[in-house]
Amino acid sequence: MIIKARRNIRYHYNEPDLFIYGPNEKIKLKLSVSEYENITSLISKAYQGSEETELFEEFKRYRKLTQLLIEKHIFYLIDPEIYNFHRSSIYLPWVEEHCLSVEKGLKEIEKICVSIPESFFGATCLKELLEENQIQSEITNVENIEVLTGKIAAKYHIGKKGDRIWVSTRNHRNFEEVSEEDISEKLLSGFLFYSAIISAVSKNHPVFNINTMMEVERKMAFGGIEKVDYQFSGRTHQDAIKNFNSLEIFVKKYDSKIVSFNNDKAYFNYNQSPLQVITVQTEDEENYYFADISYERLAQFLAEAAFLEILKNSYSKELLLKQQKKIIYSTQHDKTGELFRLDLNELEESELISSLLNQEKLSANFYLQACVNGGYYLYVVNNDSEALIFQIPVRTAAQLTTVILTWISMYKNDVSVKESFFKSVDLNEFQIKEDSSLNWNRSIQEKQVSGQQTTVGKILDENGFEYELLEVE
Repeated sequence: MIIKARRNIRYHYNEPDLFIYGPNEKIKLKLSVSEYENITSLISKAYQGSEETELFEEFKRYRKLTQLLIEKHIFYLIDPEIYNFHRSSIYLPWVEEHCLSVEKGLKEIEKICVSIPESFFGATCLKELLEENQIQSEITNVENIEVLTGKIAAKYHIGKKGDRIWVSTRNHRNFEEVSEEDISEKLLSGFLFYSAIISAVSKNHPVFNINTMMEVERKMAFGGIEKVDYQFSGRTHQDAIKNFNSLEIFVKKYDSKIVSFNNDKAYFNYNQSPLQVITVQTEDEENYYFADISYERLAQFLAEAAFLEILKNSYSKELLLKQQKKIIYSTQHDKTGELFRLDLNELEESELISSLLNQEKLSANFYLQACVNGGYYLYVVNNDSEALIFQIPVRTAAQLTTVILTWISMYKNDVSVKESFFKSVDLNEFQIKEDSSLNWNRSIQEKQVSGQQTTVGKILDENGFEYELLEVE
């Protein structure tokens, strides 16, 4: 067998400690300078691929260390015939990065056949690149690039949206056809070649978009919200910023229908003093606007409620957020009963809210309506008797504060109601009580709702999210 070191391992020496970083963990060794030099010689030898007996003979003293490096997947064993066939290939370092079993990954590559659409302007260029690397391919009557390994491993769509060219496993809404005037066939073939290789050896299919400056953004494919089983981490310490960061990581890393945070054209023109703004953009060209004086409270509202509603709107799935078996939020909610006037003095930020209303010369009444599944819907009636409802029920005084401050910030920045969860309503349909009965601890007639773990919940959990995001069964 051949012992080979992965090209993507990293190591550094800070006397007397040597740190070696593998695919899943790091190893720390205490070494003298001379020992460090010996081990770097061992690693260099393994980088080139060395016969097992020969390497053990040359580095007898480090036999146990070599075995440990193999166990930790920093080195790997591979059949000499398979290694010699693939050793000079472009893709060997890619397989080393994506596969714990490199030999198994290389065997999968030997099965690849790529079907290329006759209509693709770069068909011949892509076929030649694949053939140069001993990858089977055919130009045929298919609609998309198909990567086959005995079954369809992936389908890739090539499309233009705005100023970006996409190589994606999803056929994005409003994709336009791409031509040689938009991007060179050689450059595009390189992205498709890489995508074909990784799709054959990994479940994390790459997605690329390239702008007019040839700047490349790489994401991973996201096939939608699907049911999946995984071991939930069950974190309990609440950290609003960390939870929001988990959402940002998901949006940045995955090619989902939620495209970005704070990327609407007007974002940098908003007045964000004292109210800070977060906006969310979707593939359907929706823009959702939220604001608060406390960024932590704003982030928590996104994590605990608003993001689920945006997922629901994008994927038409009913979702549930739980923590320690307690329901934090559900996208299934219904209004009940009459409206009652909200006394702002019941809120901690009442002085701030009143001050901002006075600054903007806003006159408004606020009303609440109970939600069957817990919480309240907020209604805002301004001095022109225009009425709005915020369509996400708020379950805490903090969330209610965020929603009121969002409405004030929208007025201040001239943001359309369409860019929010507010909606115009006719208050004549409702009976209004003047007395307040705000009670966050009221008895909630909450249905016993169960849920199934989801792909998006698994991704969020892997990135530090403290809640379990489920699809309602």
